[in-house]
Amino acid sequence: MRARLILTALLLAALLLSACGLQREEAPMPSPVPTPEPSPVVVTPEVREITAPDPEESRAMAMVLNANRVAVTEDALYCYDFDENWLPVLARYSREDGSLDGFTVLAEGCVPEYLCESEGWLFYIDRSSGALERVSTEGGERHTLHLGPCRWLCLKEGLLYFCDGRGRFLSLEPRTRVLTQLLAGPCAFAYPLEGGVLWREQDSGDICFTDGETGGVRILCSGAPSNPLLLKNRLWYRSGNGVYSVDLTGEQPRSYPLPETDGAVELLPVDGDLYLRGIRETDGPVQWEGYPEGPFEYLPRGYRICDWLGEALRVDTVYEPDGRIRCYLLQDEEGNALRFLAGHVEPET
Repeated sequence: MRARLILTALLLAALLLSACGLQREEAPMPSPVPTPEPSPVVVTPEVREITAPDPEESRAMAMVLNANRVAVTEDALYCYDFDENWLPVLARYSREDGSLDGFTVLAEGCVPEYLCESEGWLFYIDRSSGALERVSTEGGERHTLHLGPCRWLCLKEGLLYFCDGRGRFLSLEPRTRVLTQLLAGPCAFAYPLEGGVLWREQDSGDICFTDGETGGVRILCSGAPSNPLLLKNRLWYRSGNGVYSVDLTGEQPRSYPLPETDGAVELLPVDGDLYLRGIRETDGPVQWEGYPEGPFEYLPRGYRICDWLGEALRVDTVYEPDGRIRCYLLQDEEGNALRFLAGHVEPET
């Protein structure tokens, strides 16, 4: 009897151990399929219509996108340049009767970007430090207005607008140094418009408009677009290997395929229309350019980037195929052109 009870107990124990073993060998429950993160931008309905920019506004926005290193006034041209030892400087050329002369170094050890001028002052971001600085148009009185890293600087109605290292979009009154936060961001690009701010959200890439009066937000386009440019009544941007546009409410999309490109694509407002330039590295670099509808023209080896665009003047930086600056090229609407760099000026032939 005792032997039968012991045998029964052993059989029950074996069954329990077998059951436990089967439970341990069961496949784990599959984890849920990850879903894309929603846009962090909170869309609100209280958004007025965007006012279509005038041509000057479109040109100014294009230059912020290009981090322009040239600024032109009626009697002077200011630019990133080189001294006699080929060290980087901020320099000035005098302008008179279509010519350039009087090369003057205004700030040494400086790589100025987003150059703008107002009331005897030059404002810029020094790429070497990321700091927002100012210097007199006559040289001297160089001061840091905001520590870096800063980006996307522009000057409108006496105020400086820029993004800081935390992605906040700020305005700065240069005389009083009063700093105001306009957007908490994080912004990967921002530009002030009449009635609000056009900006690109850093995490999602969405291009948005925030109403400056109501605080309402509208997403104009998604899908990590870049190079947002307002021209006439449409927002143009690049995504993948194409250029796209939507109206100022984010509707009526249009698309334009681009040639093969491995480098930056410029969106430039020229004579009221959108002009494109891109770089193909195959057997190059080789630059192509033209209007969105094409066909595109291919240029010889080397390439150009626009560093200042006015109503009747344009300044391109001309690069060697290896990326070194060959010269600047100043062109007017009549076809006259000057090459200049490091104080040397000569007509373009």
